[in-house]
Amino acid sequence: DMLDETEFNGGAANPKICRKEKFQTKPQCMDARYQVSWHPGWKDHILKGRLLGHFLINILDDSLFELERLKSVIGSDPKHILAHLEQMEKMDKNNFKKKPPDIKSWEDGNSDVSGGVKPKTILRGQSICHTALLPSKSRLEGISTESEMVGDEHDGFDKGFNQFLMTTPEDGKLPLAFDMNDRQHCDLLEIDHKDFFLVREQDGWVETTVPNDRELEVYKRTSPVEGIIVVCLKICPLNKCPDAYVSIDQVSRRSKLFITVDGKSVAKVQKLDGCNVLVGENGIHWEKKEKFKLRF
Repeated sequence: DMLDETEFNGGAANPKICRKEKFQTKPQCMDARYQVSWHPGWKDHILKGRLLGHFLINILDDSLFELERLKSVIGSDPKHILAHLEQMEKMDKNNFKKKPPDIKSWEDGNSDVSGGVKPKTILRGQSICHTALLPSKSRLEGISTESEMVGDEHDGFDKGFNQFLMTTPEDGKLPLAFDMNDRQHCDLLEIDHKDFFLVREQDGWVETTVPNDRELEVYKRTSPVEGIIVVCLKICPLNKCPDAYVSIDQVSRRSKLFITVDGKSVAKVQKLDGCNVLVGENGIHWEKKEKFKLRF
């Protein structure tokens, strides 16, 4: 039980007991990390999960009442009911796409949010995310890695390279890497990881194609291509990066970092809500084509 360890003294909870029993991860996880005062702990998470589960049960209950209402209106044929619901869903999607997005952040003149990109492009456009993060579906199913290795949250997928043991890629491809310090000896916690694509000086030029063929096949576009490329960097713990870390802002100084898109140099970047829009000689819009070759 989430509350069975709480002691009360004079009607108030004993904070020392609460802190001591806050995580309770042993013996399942002997080396569970990040158990610090500002993290809420799993008991807080399970409480929120149960509240969300209660909400979903209420929605299911409402759905059953709605189903009975539909039967009285259009009959009890499952095919007719399904067709009606699919048509309603299609109308909802179209209404969402046509409705202007909330652009208060841009109207307030916050250029660090928009990066010069139209709000509708960001909030309504069909973007393809080429991500290294776990447990994203594209990683687990080998979409972003174009790998035949397919697994679940715990194993079977392409894990990439340990950044501390990685050698220079022989094929010149931008390598997928992970920080071993991010891993724990606890299967229950080996799910959420901030893996990354790694660019190092000693590797020379490395390249990648975004989106790749598998991503284009799975995430089929139905709208015109804008030709905008956004790069999001790995966030350093407490925003304190190692001395060897090179910021993407260095691309404008032409001294430590060089990026090209289909052979054309990236002149600078524009901030987009913590990420970076690549800017060429013609601005943020590159060629309106399906995929691009990026070299770092």
